[in-house]
Amino acid sequence: MFYSMMFAALLAVSVENMFLSAGMGFSRVLRAARSPRGIGPASLFVTFFSFCSSVEGYFLFPLLPAEGEKAAALRPAVLACAAAVTYMAAAFVLKSFFPGFYEKNSRAMQLSAINTAVLAIPYVQNSKGFGLAQSAGFALGSGLAFFIASALAAGGAPSCDNPDMPKAFRGLPASLIYVGILSMGFAGFTGGLAF
Repeated sequence: MFYSMMFAALLAVSVENMFLSAGMGFSRVLRAARSPRGIGPASLFVTFFSFCSSVEGYFLFPLLPAEGEKAAALRPAVLACAAAVTYMAAAFVLKSFFPGFYEKNSRAMQLSAINTAVLAIPYVQNSKGFGLAQSAGFALGSGLAFFIASALAAGGAPSCDNPDMPKAFRGLPASLIYVGILSMGFAGFTGGLAF
């Protein structure tokens, strides 16, 4: 069980989620990179909500219709409601027992809760046929991948505002090019390049 959990975490870090190549939370990575001190709490929130959504998805998917129009409408709605309940419970606990931490990190918590990874993870685990341990490992690996991606993006952020580059490329365009080049490098190591 532990082996399959760690294998799924490694899968999330190396293949599925390095630089959030499946589109999971890329904008959140760029936001976290602008404030390097916020990378740790944001990564913890992404890990927590990803873990909760993977457990919720594991138990909810068998109860929901598998195919048809009903499934297409009902599955995302139920998962979004479960994620909202998880967010409200976590916000209540933090606001009640750790108000200073909540005030300082409430924005990162909100963005992490509505991150696309929260809804994407149950679909990934369902499509790959993951069990509960593998789902938990994939969620933990997704949080670790978010941390690595944010740290690498934060490392390159100062050079993306270089005054020597043309004004049209400064900021977000340079960040996207930087992240794209790094993504290609990581995809090459994991065998993800398919031309």
